[in-house]
Amino acid sequence: MNDGPLIVQSDKTILLEVDHELATEARHAIAAFAELERAPEHVHSYRLTPLGLWNARAAGLDAEKVLDTLLTYSRFPVPHSLLIDVEETMSRYGRLRLEKDPQHGLVMRTSDYPVLEEVSRAKKIAPLLGPRIDGETVVVHSSQRGQLKQLLLKIGW
Repeated sequence: MNDGPLIVQSDKTILLEVDHELATEARHAIAAFAELERAPEHVHSYRLTPLGLWNARAAGLDAEKVLDTLLTYSRFPVPHSLLIDVEETMSRYGRLRLEKDPQHGLVMRTSDYPVLEEVSRAKKIAPLLGPRIDGETVVVHSSQRGQLKQLLLKIGW
């Protein structure tokens, strides 16, 4: 067992003991994927969110690096369910993309047909989508781009 500065909890919170000798190093390491929630005097509180993990993935970090960071700096064993959740969340990055199409305007594209089927059938998302172009592409009403992104985030995409 490590004597690291982090306590990683199953509810996706990470506690950082500020006075620990590795606190600065750990803070820099988790800043790429965890969001600071509170910073009282002795223990700072961070949260793992899908958006934070996807942003880390977009910046070039993979799940292995994130998990290695948590395991390296954690004082106690990292909950197994959290390890699986990080891996699953980061594996979703890039499987759905909003792109500009010269012919159709804004489209949502995937290389994973079941994913497009899943999101197309979601009750709140379906009204924001236009016609299917093919098995991997659907037109998106450009005025609904922001709302679509928020709804996709809520359902884990």
